[in-house]
Amino acid sequence: MLNSVKFKRAKTLVMAAALSISLILPSILVNAAEAFPYDAKYTYGFSSLADNQSTANQLLATEWESWKSAHITSSGAKGFKRVQRDAATNYDTVSEGLGYGMILAVYFDEQQLFNDLYNYVKAYLNSNGLMSWHIDASGNIAGTDGKGAATDADEDIAVALVFAHKKWGSSGSMNYESEAKAYISKVYNFMVEKGTYVLKNGDTWGGSNCTNPSYFAPAWYRIFADFTGNSEWIKVADKCYEIVDKAKNQSTGLVPDWCTASGGQASGQGYNFLYDAIRYQWRAAVDYSWYGTAKAKTNCDQISNFFKNIGVDKVKDGYTISGSQVSSNHTATFVSCVAAAAMTGTDSAYASSAYNECVKVKDSGAYTYFGNSLRIMALLYTTGNFPNLYTYTGSTPSITKGDVNNDGSVDALDFAAIKKALLSQSFNEIDTKAADMNDDGAIDAVDYAKLKILLLNN
Repeated sequence: MLNSVKFKRAKTLVMAAALSISLILPSILVNAAEAFPYDAKYTYGFSSLADNQSTANQLLATEWESWKSAHITSSGAKGFKRVQRDAATNYDTVSEGLGYGMILAVYFDEQQLFNDLYNYVKAYLNSNGLMSWHIDASGNIAGTDGKGAATDADEDIAVALVFAHKKWGSSGSMNYESEAKAYISKVYNFMVEKGTYVLKNGDTWGGSNCTNPSYFAPAWYRIFADFTGNSEWIKVADKCYEIVDKAKNQSTGLVPDWCTASGGQASGQGYNFLYDAIRYQWRAAVDYSWYGTAKAKTNCDQISNFFKNIGVDKVKDGYTISGSQVSSNHTATFVSCVAAAAMTGTDSAYASSAYNECVKVKDSGAYTYFGNSLRIMALLYTTGNFPNLYTYTGSTPSITKGDVNNDGSVDALDFAAIKKALLSQSFNEIDTKAADMNDDGAIDAVDYAKLKILLLNN
């Protein structure tokens, strides 16, 4: 009886304490869907190239924090967050970076960051409802053409919104579903050439006379078609492969930075395999992993054979499409996309070596944004952590409520961990689903109190 009275009194005191700190302890939303690390099995091709999956996942978590530290800032972001480039470009912002940032945020389960990035996007929508492509560090649209939109950025923003809807739902403060459908519609109306299905370079230029193979994202278009009911997107995907078949070198598989819809050189644009073209194989490989598209495998396998003959440790950052080297740097941009292309092949030893080189090569110095952004995207993809979030369900792991530090037991260390997380607003070191004691989708003072009561009761 005495013990019962003591417990009830302790419970009352704990609840009172919880109520008293609820005004100062903020909360964090817990993801309703499966979270990173996904350790997914892609439907086609390789799933993970890592020798040790746990080590790969830990590396990714570390690289994500490093990437955010370098490229996420609230400075000049109108009260939100933006993706800044680097010293070489005076820490400006390009819309491409917002596309990358939103995709990464949804895969790494950071909803507040995602919302901040998208609110920044919306602060810079042009008259067509698409993001102005170039903004300086102070928040001013840069140059005379800065208001124009870039297709690779806006299609990435659009697919990230679809993924956000699937992961977090659309009943909260932001209706991702309606935002995604509206954004996809604008991309189609302004960035797909009427009557030809050729992907334009932006909302105001490009088409049959000039297109960019590295903007081709056929996996995205399959999602857009199903999500919106606009089956014309499949014709856009088909047109992308049709153009690549005409533009690529038949021996190497390499595609040019820019080309016409008939595969020739676009007027005034480069025709080598450089920092635009290198991204083609990453986007195409994903289309094979998710949808088994035969053209994607054929193209990526051919490119992989070219780089396999060179050796992944000798990959340079520029070639003619016939395969002659025109630059001599060994960069994260090229190594990461070479690793991505290996995902469609059958040579596991080569693919593993490409992944290991991607882990090894990270850009440093004044220009880090582009290469390291593609690198972390490739690391996600090549470790099985880039499933199609539009269709992904994953498996539901068993969760021990209260095991906040995920060490297999519920004890005082868990209580200390949840308190530290709430006070610091840093939740990377705890199991957020185990910490959500009342399953209300948030971690707050009530969960803190419930865990303490659980410990007292035991």
